[in-house]
Amino acid sequence: MYPKHYLDRYTYLKFFSPLNNQQIEAPISGYGSGWGARWQTNRGNGYEPGRGAECQREYALLRDAVRIAHHGNAHTPCGPRFRFDQTPLGLIPSYEEFYPETFIHALLGKGSPDEIIDTLRIAMAVGRIGSERDMNKMLPARATAAKYANDLMTLDCNGLVGNFYGGDPSASIDAYATPGRARKSLAEVRAFDCIVTHCPSIHFEHIALVGDVKPAGGAKVTIDVVEWGWFGGESTHYRPQTVEIVQGPLKQYGVGWKIISPHDNTTPSFRYIFAPPPPQESHGWS
Repeated sequence: MYPKHYLDRYTYLKFFSPLNNQQIEAPISGYGSGWGARWQTNRGNGYEPGRGAECQREYALLRDAVRIAHHGNAHTPCGPRFRFDQTPLGLIPSYEEFYPETFIHALLGKGSPDEIIDTLRIAMAVGRIGSERDMNKMLPARATAAKYANDLMTLDCNGLVGNFYGGDPSASIDAYATPGRARKSLAEVRAFDCIVTHCPSIHFEHIALVGDVKPAGGAKVTIDVVEWGWFGGESTHYRPQTVEIVQGPLKQYGVGWKIISPHDNTTPSFRYIFAPPPPQESHGWS
């Protein structure tokens, strides 16, 4: 799957309702991660103190409702993996396995598209999404899956890249900036590479994916940059850019192109290009 196709799974996220099999749209557009401040799409232009704490509370409420649905006790964990094979839950197949970490990732801003879909399906099935009290007799979080996803689910740049590569969505950006994988010339640059933005004030500021590369004459290429560095829809996260590929100021990191840092809009920065990390064992949560 090309990076742009993977990105589309977030920005045009769809799934089938566990209650009636109706297709539901719940696009992800928020930026941020962690149980602290969140950047949201619908509430101004800054970090929101407390939004992450709301996501953490929702995780606890969802977890308890899932436990009630699974085995009837909100205080007993479901285990490292579980199925609804003894007590059916809506239209969810009895053979389908779920992982508690799925719900953490989805509400922490690090979820893969599959993890987010599974979390939304389960949240609907146990009543965290809807108009009635959930299976643990608590009030629901949101009335619709789209509102739940918009208000409580976000993503950040290394979350996108880590999930695309099937690795750790919480891995530090500098883990990708390995001199041994640095692209040393224009001829080496490929789709599926990653792009690490380096600037003096924040050495590893941002990470993105190379969706495609097309010659544009001489040292110039048109690179489809796939990234998650701000809130918004497709136009925020995907843009073809025609750039000149040159040697970066830090030679051990190879080639890339010059930019002005998006961190302060004044500092000269550089976007280095690296080969993908070695194949990793996917976390596989759904």
